Amino acid sequence: MVIKNATILIYVPEIETFIFPVYVYYNMKTVYSLRLDKELREEMEKYNVKWNEEIESFIRKRIEELKKEEILKKINEILQTMPETKSNSADLVREDRDNN
Repeated sequence: MVIKNATILIYVPEIETFIFPVYVYYNMKTVYSLRLDKELREEMEKYNVKWNEEIESFIRKRIEELKKEEILKKINEILQTMPETKSNSADLVREDRDNN
């Protein structure tokens, strides 16, 4: 979603003209074309499906997957820089309880 700043002039006869800022919200769409086999295109036309919405939905899901993979990769890189511990979690909890 893109927010554009626009101005609207409102004339009030009793006083002067005022300029009020207004925010206009709208979605910008772009065109992305792709080549399909003729047979595939013919099969698509047999069904009453909004293919642009289907494709956009798939792309959104795929981007989310890629973002998650990217985050996991960064987490693994951070974990590799951390020193390994010789204790397991049960030993650490026991040690913490004994110290308190």
